[in-house]
Amino acid sequence: RILRILRILIMEIFLLLAFGVAVALAAFFLKPYLDWRYSCGKPLESQISRTSFQCAPGELVPAPWKAPEVALSVVVPAYNEEYRLPQMLDEALAYLESRGSDVASFTYEVIVVDDGSSDNTYAAALSSRDASLQHGEVRIIKLLTNRGKGFAVRTGMLAARGQLLLMADADGATSIRDLERLERALGPKDDSPHIAFGSRHHLREEALNKRAWYRNVLMVGFHFAVWLLVGGNVKDTQCGFKLFKANVGKQIFASLHLYRWAFDIEVLILGSIFGKGVAEVPVTWVEMPGSKLNLLTGAVTMLRDMALVQVLYALGIWQPSVL
Repeated sequence: RILRILRILIMEIFLLLAFGVAVALAAFFLKPYLDWRYSCGKPLESQISRTSFQCAPGELVPAPWKAPEVALSVVVPAYNEEYRLPQMLDEALAYLESRGSDVASFTYEVIVVDDGSSDNTYAAALSSRDASLQHGEVRIIKLLTNRGKGFAVRTGMLAARGQLLLMADADGATSIRDLERLERALGPKDDSPHIAFGSRHHLREEALNKRAWYRNVLMVGFHFAVWLLVGGNVKDTQCGFKLFKANVGKQIFASLHLYRWAFDIEVLILGSIFGKGVAEVPVTWVEMPGSKLNLLTGAVTMLRDMALVQVLYALGIWQPSVL
């Protein structure tokens, strides 16, 4: 009888453990969906703790019918970037000011979105607001909590007021001057691509030779998974340098559901849904120290997000927004 009770207890413990593992796996797999549900229907202002500029309630996001106020918006997502951000901003502002001096019609804004940093990222961005800027301005938005790079980019894109919207990483790994390459790829015509992805694919062989073998395995495996799950001809989806025509960029980021590292994949999917072409443009790139991405956990969560986004779009649970 004692043995029978022990067997029952062991079986119950096993079932409880199995149930706990199943719940943990379900929570892990559904986390992007739960993140989206948390903010779904909430105004963007409710996710923001402070801004460096005055904005009336409900006016942070320009109305769809409102004409662009500047030629270019540069959106810089930043999380704990107090040391790398200042140099990136200095280089970007020097280039943008020089361009504004050469072309009278060129105006710009740089929108730094502090993704709930625990360091002095917000103060570092504030220090870049030089009164001598003649052709543009720096606007800073700080989120209440860390919501992920995708959410930070989404916030900046929706708040942007430019004719063209550029996403640029805070590490400055890609030269701001490569903006001109992306602009040429878009072109002026309606049948031209509306989105330009900066690409490091031309540097692939050099990267494979320099990086550790495990990094190469993860990189090749990730690219294969992207091709398998998403398809398309874009070979580098993750470069943090992308340019959008404003109407398309606004529509895509209003529809974005993935808020962390794999959001670029959904951008590509949404571009396809909206029938907007994507140009892949080689850019200069320097690997910068201080990355916040853990290769192993990042690869696992990206694979999860890629699989989940396909399932939820296929089931109609996630759908593009209509502006």
